[in-house]
Amino acid sequence: MSATGREATEDYSKGGRARRALSGGRRTGSGGSEGPPGALRPALCVVALAGAVALAVAEFSTVFEVAVGSLDTVQRTVSGGDNHSWALLVVAIAAMPLALGAAGGARPPALALVVLGAVALFIVLAIDLPDTNASGRLPESVAFEDAQAQPGTGFYLETLGAVLLLGSGGLLLLLGRAKP
Repeated sequence: MSATGREATEDYSKGGRARRALSGGRRTGSGGSEGPPGALRPALCVVALAGAVALAVAEFSTVFEVAVGSLDTVQRTVSGGDNHSWALLVVAIAAMPLALGAAGGARPPALALVVLGAVALFIVLAIDLPDTNASGRLPESVAFEDAQAQPGTGFYLETLGAVLLLGSGGLLLLLGRAKP
């Protein structure tokens, strides 16, 4: 009577752990990673498109408003386009075809989505965030002692859009090239 030898049934040295985790841990018989489920890549591309749309809408929305008094009477509103010269609209327009290009599994569009998401996040944090918390340097503070800037809907939309672009592009990079 002969017994079967004790051999490893799977080779864990092939394929990245991150890819296996994103693909649900499924493997092929040869030990390689089988690739992500069919709906994951298109879903991430839809998330990237949603991020681009959020950035575009934020440019036309109120990024911050200046309120004075105990009743928070709004004296002035500023849109995203007015605050940073429509830079996020350029990012949004550039991100839309890249999101569609990443749907096929190409890595350069996914990397470009990460870069555009980082650029958008930089604009949000370096230009818009200081303006949403301003008080003493506002033009209204000359006439009104208690003038205070408050973030508007556009600020939250542009933050969401930047994070969606950055996250979806990063996950598309982790997924790697689509299997034929």
